[in-house]
Amino acid sequence: MKFSPIFLFLALGAATLSAQTPETEAPKKKRAPAVAEAGSAPQQVVQNNSLVRVNATSQPYSLHLPWQKESPSSRRGLGVVLAGNRVLVTGQMVADATYIELELPEKGQKISAKVVAVDYEANLALLESAPSDKQKAFFAGLKPMAVDTSTRIDDKVDILQTGRVGELIKSELRISKVMTRRYNVEGSGFLVYEANNIVRSEANSFTLPVVKSGKLVGLLLSYDSKNQVTTILPAPIIEHFLKDVADGSYEGFPSLGMELQTTLDEQFREFLGLKPDAPGVLISMVMKGGSAEKAGMKKGDILVAINGFGIDSRGDYRDPQFGALSSSHLVRGRAYVGDKVEIQVIREGKEVTLKGELTRRKPDDFLVLPYLFDKGPRYVLMGGLLFQELSHPYLDAFGDEQRGGAILRLSRVASHPDKYEEEGRKKLVFLSLVLPTPSAQGYDKLGGQVVNKVNGKAIKDLNDLDEAFKSVKDTTHVIELNDFPHILYLDTATAANDNKRLLGGAYRIGSLMRLE
Repeated sequence: MKFSPIFLFLALGAATLSAQTPETEAPKKKRAPAVAEAGSAPQQVVQNNSLVRVNATSQPYSLHLPWQKESPSSRRGLGVVLAGNRVLVTGQMVADATYIELELPEKGQKISAKVVAVDYEANLALLESAPSDKQKAFFAGLKPMAVDTSTRIDDKVDILQTGRVGELIKSELRISKVMTRRYNVEGSGFLVYEANNIVRSEANSFTLPVVKSGKLVGLLLSYDSKNQVTTILPAPIIEHFLKDVADGSYEGFPSLGMELQTTLDEQFREFLGLKPDAPGVLISMVMKGGSAEKAGMKKGDILVAINGFGIDSRGDYRDPQFGALSSSHLVRGRAYVGDKVEIQVIREGKEVTLKGELTRRKPDDFLVLPYLFDKGPRYVLMGGLLFQELSHPYLDAFGDEQRGGAILRLSRVASHPDKYEEEGRKKLVFLSLVLPTPSAQGYDKLGGQVVNKVNGKAIKDLNDLDEAFKSVKDTTHVIELNDFPHILYLDTATAANDNKRLLGGAYRIGSLMRLE
């Protein structure tokens, strides 16, 4: 049995590369709690006053009926106390949280908390409680834990958990591998440690600290009980997050914004004009608005170095601490937004030096939203037709087995958004559902069609759609779609009456739109 965090592990950076593999790709994780199965490995009880239990209640919005919320659920984990009475946990621990509290493991004393910084791409969050006498008393006996970034392959580390009455339990692991892969959301490649041994399961193990000599070296990401392999979010990424948070203006992790293709095949190298022993990987795609494009990188360039580190035919560089490692870490782990970057490429047989500044594309900058936490999906309802903006969470909610027909078509669009970005679209608006209303009769089997125009107005996002419906001058709304049946007609008066009946009706619709 394999366990991994309950949320999908998706900001843009490179993952372990293979032929024609995008910089941002990584294996998908199943939706399951990040807990480990009980094993027979020796467990040692230790003392530690730098950990608190974190209890969170979560209630996300429905992705398919966006005016509704899903049933609430609870999570329990262990947070690490840092300087300033702040507590570090994984981002998925607090995703869509409606209430968060901290608890002393032995005493059971509790205090409410809030999120002061979160990065769902790096899967990290920082919590704090409001200053008060109760807060001072709660943290009085706790000691901040330092972060240790010195971990290397073969180091021994400990995963800490709390037992039923608050006792701390230590499970020893050995770091066996260092690589880059996705954390919490699709499209994000970050540094990870892999470690081996059996890890015991406890009731509050959604977030678990990993320590060495009393210092924090990482947080548990996932555990494969069959192969006894643990994946750890490492201290260098934690340190990067904390340094970025420190000035009160969090920027996030930068990326180059490109896709790489390895150059291991001899015939492919010959086609590219690369000598047998020459380094470098092919740039197969440059993302619009990314750091690479702004620096002048072009599709077809051969990437040979970033900031003085040579890039081999696998897309790896030689890291002084970890050895061979994906070149994505040069940007996502060793640099910050705003840092200067120097890139060497081979273009038409000549070496070219590109210089630029590292940036980060925010989630809302993408045509297809990479993730959606802590807020509801945007939507517009008109006469029973539900329009939404396409997101990866919406597609993921169907699962791989249900990705046929319209969903498969939308998945392909999400994978290759270039055409729609060139058209100037900000988001991809599509018809997601048809409710049974008089004005929508005959359209009940439709869904998954991309919207091009409404009432003659080009639709670049849902704000355009709302404006197009409001500014109609005729007695009929004309909706132009990308696919069959290509054009839909709604009588404006009938649609307006349907809208009134939908509010507060059987579908529990409280609002006909969400545009914030």
